[in-house]
Amino acid sequence: MPPPFYAHDPFLALHQAMQSRWLDLVAATISTACAGWALALIGLFAIAWVERDRRKLLAAFLPFLVALAASGAVVQELKDLLATPRPLSVYGPQRVRIGLEPLYMFGFPSGHSSAVATFAVYAALAYGARMRWTLGLMLLGGVSRIYVGAHWVTDVVGGWALGAMLGAMVYALALWSSPRGHLAAVRRERRGSDLRTLGPPRGQPPKGADPEVPRAP
Repeated sequence: MPPPFYAHDPFLALHQAMQSRWLDLVAATISTACAGWALALIGLFAIAWVERDRRKLLAAFLPFLVALAASGAVVQELKDLLATPRPLSVYGPQRVRIGLEPLYMFGFPSGHSSAVATFAVYAALAYGARMRWTLGLMLLGGVSRIYVGAHWVTDVVGGWALGAMLGAMVYALALWSSPRGHLAAVRRERRGSDLRTLGPPRGQPPKGADPEVPRAP
């Protein structure tokens, strides 16, 4: 039986329902990609794909790196503080199918889920639709940790919440500390693009168009 902290966690049902030999490699790859070191590289390449200028790249990447480091530190502190067991130590290898290395102790929160949520929220806030794919990676990354038997659903959700908070917080701090910096400029540019896409308010002529002059009766 799971401990009270996980008494109603649906891990076992989800974990066993998802198992398929065809998904083993996919889940292991996604799970590995959501490790902190891998996300640092993915984040660097993703931001470099958007930012061609080296200074702009550093201005966007360094806050993300800080957020990722903060995520790792906070996760480790919470793991040591709560010391919750992993699914493998509760159900054993007879019921938990291990996709990567066998993990037993210190489950909550999921470090991989927190890291990928940090990346997804920071990137989506900074670049909008161009980085929306990171939210899909966040979802798949959390599910992959359940698939490989590493974490409870509660661990994953807690990691998502923590990572999302840290990603949003670091992005907000970056804007606050440098209101005329590159991230702020990207935000203003994106807002201006959204306004141009939406067009003028109803009842007003487009910008640059001559207003209609009523004809005399």
